[in-house]
Amino acid sequence: METKENKKLGLWMDQSHAFLISCENHQASLLEEVESPVESMVRYPGETDSKIRVGSTHAASNNEIKTNHIHQEQVKRYFSLLEDKLAGYDEILLSGPGVLKTQFLKQISSNKAFSKVKVHTVDADKMTSNQLLAFVKNHFS
Repeated sequence: METKENKKLGLWMDQSHAFLISCENHQASLLEEVESPVESMVRYPGETDSKIRVGSTHAASNNEIKTNHIHQEQVKRYFSLLEDKLAGYDEILLSGPGVLKTQFLKQISSNKAFSKVKVHTVDADKMTSNQLLAFVKNHFS
C-alpha cells in the first residue's frame, strides 16, 4: 500500500519580502518570492520628523497613532497575501528574523483553514537561495 506524502512548504519571511520553498520527494525548490506591501517610514513632501504640512504652513503633529494604524493595515494585507499562498499544504515551516513570523503564526492559528496543518517556527537570519533550499530540505528530512 502506497502512502501519500504530505505537501510541505518552507516560508522564510521578513518585513520586506517572503520566500516560498516547496519540499517534495526530499528535494527543495523555490516557488516564489513575495514582495511585502509593508513600507518603512514614509514621508510625504513637506513633512519632517515632528511637523506635517497643512496647506501652505507646517503644523506640529504627533502622528504616531496614524502611522501605527497604517503599518498594521499593511501587515494585515501581507499576512492575507501569504495565507492565500499557503492553502493546500499539510506541513509548513515558518522562519525568518524578528517577531513577524510569530505574529503570522498567531494569525494562521486562528484561521480554521489551517487547523489541521502542522506549523513549525524557527529563527533564521537572512540566507542565500542555496542556503535557504538546504535549510528547508534539512528541516523536512
